[in-house]
Amino acid sequence: MSIGLNRLDPNVPDPIESRRRTAGRFVRMVYGTGVFGLLAVVIVYFGAPLVFLGGPGIVSAPRQLVSLPYVVQVTDTHVAPGDKISAGDEIAQVRSPQQDEIVATYMRALADLAGREAELRIRARVARDSLDATRSYLRLTEEAVKRLEAAPSSASVSLSFQIEVLRERAQALKAVASQEAEAAEASVQIESLSAFRQRLQQHLDQTEREFADGRVVAPIAGIVSRRFARIGQSLVAGTAIAEIYDTTDIYVDWYVPNHRLVDPTVGDDVFVLFGNRRILGVIAEILPVSDVLGAERTVGQPVGQSAQIARVRFSPGAVTPALNATVDVHMYYTGVAARAAAALVDFLGLR
Repeated sequence: MSIGLNRLDPNVPDPIESRRRTAGRFVRMVYGTGVFGLLAVVIVYFGAPLVFLGGPGIVSAPRQLVSLPYVVQVTDTHVAPGDKISAGDEIAQVRSPQQDEIVATYMRALADLAGREAELRIRARVARDSLDATRSYLRLTEEAVKRLEAAPSSASVSLSFQIEVLRERAQALKAVASQEAEAAEASVQIESLSAFRQRLQQHLDQTEREFADGRVVAPIAGIVSRRFARIGQSLVAGTAIAEIYDTTDIYVDWYVPNHRLVDPTVGDDVFVLFGNRRILGVIAEILPVSDVLGAERTVGQPVGQSAQIARVRFSPGAVTPALNATVDVHMYYTGVAARAAAALVDFLGLR
């Protein structure tokens, strides 16, 4: 059955054809956008490694560990992770039974030395005070020996009496020599013990001064990291009570990708991407393999092992990102592009 349509006005568009043209235009736009978007993604994905070398990095700073050479227990804390502190600020209070034991050992040693020194002083004084009487007795025995020798041979002096006089003189000589030697040696030992006691006292004073009644102070100004001891926690000798970042020297540890066209070198310019910001920097140091293998894994550090770490310094006056922030570092192959362009110009003979 055929039905003829009679239009009243040929200039009036057909609504069905109009909707069909609009829908077809929209489909073509969506299709073209998808094709060109996919092409752009492929170009960026496969072409970006030919334009720049990019990899993740961590904003960091030199760390100062605060620790004590004793077994300690944290009794109080005055700061929290993330606080900004100045050099000399008190950050914690600790107690140490080991330090108390060391001080007690020094005190016992000083007490023993004081007792020994007093004993020697008494012996030296007794020897000096009794030396005059012993010398007088020696002179008396020598005078008796002289009289005995000057006596005529006809005098009736028994042999036992002569032996008794000579024995008394010998004992007097021995007593004088013994007391003189004891007084001199006691004086030498007193001087030696006095010097040793002063050294022990200096060590004791230094130990108490360094412990400072358990007050732990910040050696530098900076920001307290997350590695911080808690109240009641016991720590062995050398364990960090706190870790402080030196905010005067902030840098980026760039984990250089293993697959690259050109190796980064010291002095190369890079861009540090943090959010919508692009911060200019320069490679200041290529860390040795030992530092790469021994690098501590901090919170937020990129996953994956990199065979090389480059240390990037920010340009003067740049506003640095927050510590421990994860950033992207891009190093453009400007040198490679310049050499390729120069080779193309020479090949085409355009110079």
